[in-house]
Amino acid sequence: MFSYRDQIEIIERIKIREGEHKTLDCPFCGGSKKFTIDRLNDGRLVWNCFRASCNVRGSKSYGRSITAAKAYVAGADQSRPTSKVLPLPELTTRVENREDAISYLRSVNSLDAYEAGLIDIRYDPKTKRVLFYNSDKTGAVGRALGSGPKWLSYGDTSTGIHVGGSNIAVVVEDVASACSVSRNIKYTGVALLGTNITSTIKNALLMYKELYIVLDNDASRKSVALSKKLRGSVFIRVTEKDLKELSIKEIADLLTATPKQRKPSLEKK
Repeated sequence: MFSYRDQIEIIERIKIREGEHKTLDCPFCGGSKKFTIDRLNDGRLVWNCFRASCNVRGSKSYGRSITAAKAYVAGADQSRPTSKVLPLPELTTRVENREDAISYLRSVNSLDAYEAGLIDIRYDPKTKRVLFYNSDKTGAVGRALGSGPKWLSYGDTSTGIHVGGSNIAVVVEDVASACSVSRNIKYTGVALLGTNITSTIKNALLMYKELYIVLDNDASRKSVALSKKLRGSVFIRVTEKDLKELSIKEIADLLTATPKQRKPSLEKK
């Protein structure tokens, strides 16, 4: 286990320019192409190792440079959404303390990912929400178990939420589907938390060897549009069922379907 101080000492040796994203071998555990580091335009340095056995992740703020500060004043800073960002809940509890939280996670095939340590999930008793955290714990999305909006976002979720340790990513809309995908160790589920690929998410996806975009049939044209924003091996799959409702085998069959079993016009490589 590396302390925050230990991480900072090594992280600050990595040369990275403002606004740059890098994917590297992890300097802590040695995981091949498992480590990402970003110097965001808002002055933060954010890093994370996607290897499940490595605890390295964090962020540090250095303040905006003069150039970034001028862009921010001019309204050109895109590192944060324009809407108000909710702070991460301060008082949370383990989901094991709530039977309704465990029941929900089991119903959307997300409990396995939590128990395997692929994602941190907690419960917010104040708002009665199950919280799915991103890898560096700087942001989360909360699913309501009671009244109110079904989903709320907290903190910084600009890079989506990545669940798993594989270098083959399955890009989906929601975090429960990403958790469901991760039950197969061949894949990492990546939740867009919507249906758009921003420049920040695009950079975060550069670490993966292959990408599968999986949306429902109604969003098949959207899938094609998304795939055109990405480089490398990108495949499109459409499904009538939600991924969080599918078994491990059903997800594997969907992703490995032969050309005769899918629409060739919807695939890009």
